[in-house]
Amino acid sequence: MIVGHGLIAKAFIHSVFDSPHHVVFASGISNSSESNSSAYTRELDLLAQYLAKNKTLIYFSTTSIFDPTKKDSLYIRHKINIEKLIRNQDDSYLIVRLPILVGRTDNAFTLINFLVNAIKEKRPVQLHSNACRHLLDIDDVVPAMTPFYSDKKTQNTINILGSEKITIPDLVSKIENTLHKKGEFSWKNEGACYDLPPNEGEIIYVNKENYVDEILLKYFGDDAT
Repeated sequence: MIVGHGLIAKAFIHSVFDSPHHVVFASGISNSSESNSSAYTRELDLLAQYLAKNKTLIYFSTTSIFDPTKKDSLYIRHKINIEKLIRNQDDSYLIVRLPILVGRTDNAFTLINFLVNAIKEKRPVQLHSNACRHLLDIDDVVPAMTPFYSDKKTQNTINILGSEKITIPDLVSKIENTLHKKGEFSWKNEGACYDLPPNEGEIIYVNKENYVDEILLKYFGDDAT
């Protein structure tokens, strides 16, 4: 069963996880800057319908819960609380922490779409010069998760980082090169370039050469459709 209709939900249609043994909960908050508490309440209410239902619940969290600059964010506190809720109330689950996802989506709140649109619109934006991120192609999510497939009871947490860390200044430069346009960015001496702590679940990378460049060309290059 797949819950949701967005980028992640579509990636799981006809996958091994699209089965009677699983609930792929892909109906979360699409904007990590969301400040309306009712949006978080709606997700909790929906999630409650699928807890402890004799199926393996797959929930998508975020690797940003380890970002020290985001610890007071409503979105991050919400993700941490849901992880705890699932571990306490469900006897079969797979919690999947994801980084910045990239795919064909109209969601303007994703980091990459935000940066791409800012460059195309010549919109001035201030960014944090010390921040780092990982990127993950949506098409690589299911393959990265498949080794953790089980039709039996499981209790697991994994972190799919995708790419190696890239600084936001380097990421912006790569996007500008892909678009053949320069953005109007200013920089603030803030942000964190953090590592995931030990004992927080298996860490998975996508071992492809020039992975970030490949993703940007795929979705935003001259030949992208």
